[in-house]
Amino acid sequence: MLEDRPGRPLDERELLALAEISAATLRDDPGLARRLEGVEGIDHPPVRRTGTPLRPPVVAAVMAAAVLFALLVASLPPMVASTVVFVVMLVVVPGGCIVWARRRGEL
Repeated sequence: MLEDRPGRPLDERELLALAEISAATLRDDPGLARRLEGVEGIDHPPVRRTGTPLRPPVVAAVMAAAVLFALLVASLPPMVASTVVFVVMLVVVPGGCIVWARRRGEL
């Protein structure tokens, strides 16, 4: 395994690059080391700030649309159903996500 092999010493360029990265990180986010030190109960910021909270009516509407889509696909002949699924999954869903994100200012 690679962990068992001794590593080579870093050269001057690599040491300089690591020092610059460390300095930039400390300058841009001085509290990062404290938040990442592994203290129980302190969440990493991205865990708390991912995505936008959804309202229950939006979740209910999406779930209703998914159930209606499943019923539609189940009622279609197999060849038509597979075409409908491919079109919806490859065109409608990504397009809807892009439009949704643009309208909410997240894209």
